[in-house]
Amino acid sequence: MSLLRSIAGGLRSLFRKEQVSQELDEELNGFLELAAEEKMKQGMSRNDALRAVCLERGNIEVTKEIVRAASWEFFLETLWQDLRYAARGLRRNPGFATVRFSLSPWHRRE
Repeated sequence: MSLLRSIAGGLRSLFRKEQVSQELDEELNGFLELAAEEKMKQGMSRNDALRAVCLERGNIEVTKEIVRAASWEFFLETLWQDLRYAARGLRRNPGFATVRFSLSPWHRRE
């Protein structure tokens, strides 16, 4: 995938989370269906095949989180949340943040 497509897809996923989440659901469900069809070709019933695939593949929600965490958008979103949290803490107690910063070892001048 080209860099431009990667950036465009990443920005799309940042601003259209519901749509991207729905697409991921559809893709994973399609994958599970294909795997279940393979099991049914081996002679299993549909319910047994779906159950076997779910047991082999693990929890689908965990898979979704792994897929989301592998992207640079996840890093950007986490960074944004951390910055907002830091701003709220600084706004609530600016004196503590100032004293804490002045006492940090990398800020001292000797």
